[in-house]
Amino acid sequence: MTPDEMKTAQPGHLSRQRVRITFARGENTRYVGHLDIVRTWERIIRRAQLPIAYSEGFNPHPRLTFAAALPVGCTSDQEVLDVILSLACDLADVRRRLDEAVPEGIRVVDVAETPYSAPALQTQTRAAEYTFLPPTDESVEQAQARVQALLDAESIERTRRDKTYDLRPLILDLWVEGAESGRARIGMRLKAEEGGTGRPDEVAAALGWDAAEVKIHRRGLIFA
Repeated sequence: MTPDEMKTAQPGHLSRQRVRITFARGENTRYVGHLDIVRTWERIIRRAQLPIAYSEGFNPHPRLTFAAALPVGCTSDQEVLDVILSLACDLADVRRRLDEAVPEGIRVVDVAETPYSAPALQTQTRAAEYTFLPPTDESVEQAQARVQALLDAESIERTRRDKTYDLRPLILDLWVEGAESGRARIGMRLKAEEGGTGRPDEVAAALGWDAAEVKIHRRGLIFA
């Protein structure tokens, strides 16, 4: 949709469009926090000259929501956000504009329309899948022993921000995928809901590795 067509499009909520953007994050953004990513996407959308809708009230905000915050220090293949556009746009044109506007370290994977009245993206997120290489040369058998011990534990007490919690219910699955360059790779599927979210660095630490020494990658998100 061209700028002139946008001006003549049907006004009001009937012309609004909910666009779901899937994107990947690389090494350049692994230490960028979630709030900074939100601000980055606001700038991307403005740079792309997309007609983003704003919330009502005294202090209006751009209407964009993310499925789940990516922990600092992680890279990712699949991050998802919904953007409300005040005017319906051609998705191919939206994709082209975004590709031209994103900075290094962010790559647009997909742009699709989703029903305007669909439930909030956060309420549909159920889990996230991660992988990482242990920081030491460890055989598959040794890694499997660590993983099995953690899976067999009835509870895994962890302390974060002076609060103690049980990590075990947040681990939906944990496995060793095999060897890469002679090293075992750990895979995990963690709960990612509003009522509880598992952190991959906490799992790495519970397995006995220094979480600061591993590079954690989020493969994808799992939705209801």
